Amino acid sequence: MEGEVRVSCGSMCRLMVEESYLLLLNRNRRRKGIYELSPVGGAIQVQNVQVLAPFEVRLENPDIRDLRFSMRSEHLDAFGVWFRKRKERELDPFREIREELVDESGVLAALCPEDLRMDFVKIVQDSKQTMRQGKTGIFTHYFFEIFEVRPRSTDVLLRLKNPPLNSGVVLLDEATARKGEPLKLRFDGEERTVGLNTSYLFL
Repeated sequence: MEGEVRVSCGSMCRLMVEESYLLLLNRNRRRKGIYELSPVGGAIQVQNVQVLAPFEVRLENPDIRDLRFSMRSEHLDAFGVWFRKRKERELDPFREIREELVDESGVLAALCPEDLRMDFVKIVQDSKQTMRQGKTGIFTHYFFEIFEVRPRSTDVLLRLKNPPLNSGVVLLDEATARKGEPLKLRFDGEERTVGLNTSYLFL
């Protein structure tokens, strides 16, 4: 609708496995034949959707309460003030880390919050067209929370250092991750040109 903006709020993790950065093949884009490594993370959820009432948002999926929605653009600044207060919503990325490393990739058999140290670093904003399946091409304003995450558990560390070949997990040194240039890696039986979605981690 005219005068509306799509908003997407998420977390991105500098997940450190000793001195390497752990990245995951983006499942959403892989389905479209696009190979890209992204930081672990995902949508931020709100527990009580009523806290969003002042912004007149229309959630994309009210059942899961992800902070992905449309609103009138006049409310964007006020929403940004609320978001930066870091209250009344998820404040760490554990739910998404567990979902990606246990449920989706199978790198870990189990994970609990005590297995990780999760430190909030900063909030980054950007506006661009989304590549998200079902929303491709829609201009979106992003709020990203950046976290530094390190394993506390020796067992978790060892498993992340030796991920299964088909898991989509790749460990990169900092120089390569910062450079952000495409890599040649073997996925799905062929050598692929794989993009790196790492720029927000180092802003």
